[in-house]
Order: sequence, then structure tokens, then C-alpha cells
Amino acid sequence: MQFKFLSFLICLFVTFVSAAAIFTGKEGQVDWVVSFKDGTPKSIIDFTVKNLKEAGAEITHEFSIIEGFVIKATEAAVKAFQGLEGYAQIQAEWKPTIEQDGPVTAFGGGKIRA
Repeated sequence: MQFKFLSFLICLFVTFVSAAAIFTGKEGQVDWVVSFKDGTPKSIIDFTVKNLKEAGAEITHEFSIIEGFVIKATEAAVKAFQGLEGYAQIQAEWKPTIEQDGPVTAFGGGKIRA
């Protein structure tokens, strides 16, 4: 009897945590790297930051060596930003790169063979 009650409580807890994640929009958020070519005007970067935040992204890291930053956002938020009219103009001239963050490998994924 106690085992069934404990199982019920665990299922109830998991349900509430899942619902909270969906309700807050945090489910499905991943890291994205946003970078610009050298010489990109600050106004272009500011436009990008402002509109990504409005689409639901959160800036988690800013780079100091290159023009760029890392955001945490859903794919839908990134696509919403890329669908803006202003983004098309920026893309044509400044070619910002927005790519999902992940491991970078070389030489066959780290499997070096002699």
C-alpha cells in the first residue's frame, strides 16, 4: 500500500514539474552562438540583441575576442527573429551566423588513427 502511494506521489510530482516547464517556456531552450564578421556596427549588434530578447531569448555570455554572444532560446524564438524584415537586410550585408551550440570536433570526431 505504501509503495503505491509513493509511486502516485512521484508521478504527481513529475507531472507538476513538466507542466511548470511547459508553462514557463523553458522546455526546449538550447544554447545558440550568434556571431558577426569583424567591423559589424554596434547598431546592428544592438538590433539583434533587442529583437532576440523580444522573441524570448536570454543572453548568457558575451564574447570579448570576437563580435558575438551566446543565447538560450527555443528554435521557434530563433526562427521568429530570422523572419523579421530587418533580419533579411542585416543578413544580406553583415551575414550574422546563428547556430546551435554543441561540441566541435576535427579529424573524424576525435578518433585519430595511426
